[in-house]
Amino acid sequence: MPLPQLMPLLLAAAIAPCPALVKAQLDGLYRWHVAGQDLRGPIELKSQQSRFTDGLYQKLRRAYGLDPASGRFVDFDLFSGTQVSTFGAKVLGCAALPGGGLEARVAVQAGLRNRPMEAPQQLRYQLVSGPAGTWKIADIVYAHPAGFRLTSYLAELLAPQP
Repeated sequence: MPLPQLMPLLLAAAIAPCPALVKAQLDGLYRWHVAGQDLRGPIELKSQQSRFTDGLYQKLRRAYGLDPASGRFVDFDLFSGTQVSTFGAKVLGCAALPGGGLEARVAVQAGLRNRPMEAPQQLRYQLVSGPAGTWKIADIVYAHPAGFRLTSYLAELLAPQP
């Protein structure tokens, strides 16, 4: 079998169930996110601080604090990779990353109110180990456009303007 055809099989074989603490971290994030979507006002991220690395949390906090009147603001749902509502998510499995981290594959169900899209959005959460066996979200890789990363988006959004 040619290598391009073999790659998806190799990637699928490397996915295993996620550790319970990773699954709990991501499940908790989506419970908070789904519950807070209908609230008016700015996104209250403080309660989720422990889920993220310090650097990613600070960038998220700054990005959500931007004033849309300036023309700079978070213009999509960071936890679904869409511009519609999130209904829930399922952790599909994990794969080891070089350096000891994990990549959790997550299927996010999103869509317009009361009408989820048929195909879930596929996100890859990159996590690093924290104190006492915990896991912290360091980045999110989106399927569309291929390889688009949350950290790259935030760096561009928060870059000083000329």
